[in-house]
Amino acid sequence: MTFTEAAILFLLLLLAYIYLGYPLLLCVLARLFPQPHTFDPGYIPSVTLVISAYNEAGVIGTKIENSLQLDYPPEKLSIVVVSDCSDDGTDEKVLAYAPRGVLLYRAEGHRGKTAALNGAMRHVSSEIVVFSDGNAIYDRGAIRALVRHFSDERVGYVVGHARYQEETRTAAGKSEGAYWDLEIMVKKWESAFSSVVGGDGAIYAIRRFLYRPMQETDINDFVNPLQIIVQGYRGIFDPEAFCTEHPAGRFDKEFSRKVRIVNRSFNGLFRVAQALLPWATGRFAWQLVSHKALRWFSPFFLALLFCAILLECLARPASLAVQGVAACCVTFCTLAALGWGISRKREPHPLFYLPYYFMLVNLASAKGIVLRLRGDTISTWKTVRHDEQVDAMPAAARTPLLLLPPLGVLVLAVWGAGEVRVLTLTAFLLTLFLGHALLFYPMLLLPLNRLWGKRIARDDSYTPEVTLLIVAYNEESVIEEKVLNTLALEYPKERLRVVVASDGSTDGTNAVVAGFARKGVELLAFAENRGKVAALNEAMERIDSEIVVFSDANVWYAPGAIRKLVRNFSDPRVGAVSGKVILANDALSYGVAEKSYYCIEHTIQEREGALGVLVGGDGAMYAIRRELFTPPSPDTILDDFVIPMAIARQGHLVVHEKEALGFEENLMEAGGEFRRKARIIAGGYQCLLRPGMIPRLSQPLLLFCFISHKLLRWGSGLLFLALVSVLVQLQVLHPETATPVLAWLLTGAGGAAFLALLVQLVPPLKRWSLANHCHYFFLLLAASLVGCYLGTTGRQRVNWRSEVA
Repeated sequence: MTFTEAAILFLLLLLAYIYLGYPLLLCVLARLFPQPHTFDPGYIPSVTLVISAYNEAGVIGTKIENSLQLDYPPEKLSIVVVSDCSDDGTDEKVLAYAPRGVLLYRAEGHRGKTAALNGAMRHVSSEIVVFSDGNAIYDRGAIRALVRHFSDERVGYVVGHARYQEETRTAAGKSEGAYWDLEIMVKKWESAFSSVVGGDGAIYAIRRFLYRPMQETDINDFVNPLQIIVQGYRGIFDPEAFCTEHPAGRFDKEFSRKVRIVNRSFNGLFRVAQALLPWATGRFAWQLVSHKALRWFSPFFLALLFCAILLECLARPASLAVQGVAACCVTFCTLAALGWGISRKREPHPLFYLPYYFMLVNLASAKGIVLRLRGDTISTWKTVRHDEQVDAMPAAARTPLLLLPPLGVLVLAVWGAGEVRVLTLTAFLLTLFLGHALLFYPMLLLPLNRLWGKRIARDDSYTPEVTLLIVAYNEESVIEEKVLNTLALEYPKERLRVVVASDGSTDGTNAVVAGFARKGVELLAFAENRGKVAALNEAMERIDSEIVVFSDANVWYAPGAIRKLVRNFSDPRVGAVSGKVILANDALSYGVAEKSYYCIEHTIQEREGALGVLVGGDGAMYAIRRELFTPPSPDTILDDFVIPMAIARQGHLVVHEKEALGFEENLMEAGGEFRRKARIIAGGYQCLLRPGMIPRLSQPLLLFCFISHKLLRWGSGLLFLALVSVLVQLQVLHPETATPVLAWLLTGAGGAAFLALLVQLVPPLKRWSLANHCHYFFLLLAASLVGCYLGTTGRQRVNWRSEVA
């Protein structure tokens, strides 16, 4: 291994630790070696709410009104607004609340937030002090949630959860929201393992006697908690003590804010360097180095990694691993540059704005560190809400575009170093992705269940009000049997409402359902055939039961199915539950292969459900809490994916109930099955192209399952074609590279394809199990390709279509 290769490996491991290894290791340690603490909800000490403000005339009235309405004894709560020499009328608005007990402390000279707080704290004598910003709107119970932890004498500060609003409005806001979601997870684990690193200027509380005056250059919500840790106390994070505030909303404003935070925090670390000593602060020292210090320096590590890769590629033919890293760097930086370019005119896709935001944050960290090393520390403040005359994009934010020329050189260097190695690496990665989606993922779910499995509190006696919603179109042949099956279900009749939403049916469906009106079955007959989701949305407007069960008209439920489904909702964490639908397909030519497919699918659903991250539901049988329902767009194709995913994105568990059985007879021959699969995959691509339909970055387990279970499967046709193309290139253009593994892969793929084609031409061969499975596998791959085309071009029909062949 050369020196540059060793450097590349070291930097890769270091960066992997900073962004992935530390959170994962912290998660495991927090579970294995937690440090619990006691808290008393009835603990009511005296509290002073200190609100920092500089030129906040536009929001300070709302903030004070919010503070006066907090659920805390008024005689125990004092409110002080600290104005850092505001000159926009903020002080006058605060003085108007003096008759209601609100005090104003005005700091002269505009010397910065920390200087103002030092002055104000001389006049505060309460047991607990809660620090807040002028734009942070508190939940009514936020103060109670914060102070309950101080009943434990070891707790010195408590940090609340600042929830960002407007994440859905701008790419910058969404990026900051995603970043903050990840930070919240780390804070929870840090708090459980030792102490949360740093506070949050919007909402954090301390014991008054632990406050130490700070220098004007200190950032109070970082240095103050460090001072408390050094005194031997710990810090707790409480997500139930929350407030809401708005992010900067623009990339340029976010850049300036990050520069200021890193610059002042890095300066503060020098001031309380004792916090870095393990023999002084124990576990906290490791957290401080990993969470803050190493992350602040990550842009310099990234720059060194890029230089090392470039040197290695230009000096000699780079190894396969180095070329792979180089290709990833090129791809990521190109996406970031595109994100910068697109964001100047319109909101880009997350594929572009998230890499751009990552690069922007690292550039801001680098600038903040460099400024401090030069001796410059930012002490005064100016809220990004007031700075409206900021240039559309600072020069530093344009850096991603400037990286393209050296990246182009890097691409040429990598390719010139060895086309064969690039092709071999590509073949390896494609094989890995396909193997993971089809084979490794179901096996990997088993150990994940043991580590992170959820114990659901199922109560069989739990019988909430339920509506069974059946959306139908021209189901005359099966609807009577479906209604009779529903009426025979073992669930209290007075708590079960049955609704059939007929989406413009033109056969006898409506008449059949209307005949059951005396038995309590309701018919919502819509005149126009608009598609399943449009009918579902309109029907949901008329449903107010606690639980809604969605069903297809051709699926028959086991007698106890509803009761088995809803018992999961006795656990308040559960937002959606999917049942187990068994297909009867013995008469179909591909029935043997389909049974194998669904056997694996049911295993995956069961194991994902045990983790609480079931990706989507089964449209034939799944239930949700009515209050969590978010109406999908009327042209949505995969309602049974979009609706549960929206619930999962809200932080609720989506589980699988294997004892809630349904039975469906599959009458579609290969042609109908092909069209059905293509439609499902088209719906998947539709979701990928729309914002807000895939897991958040702050939900890594759900995101991993989504990629493994859905995304890689939807793209399996493209992955397979790409793999075969690369293997053929290696075999034909570079025969000297042929290896037994390469030959086996190519022979296996070719043999399976030939067998599938033979079955298509000679149908009786389907009786041979191997041939049946090969034919079904390639049917799925072909459907993946067609679905990709239909979904990306928007050509997939939304209206109902009979697939029986």
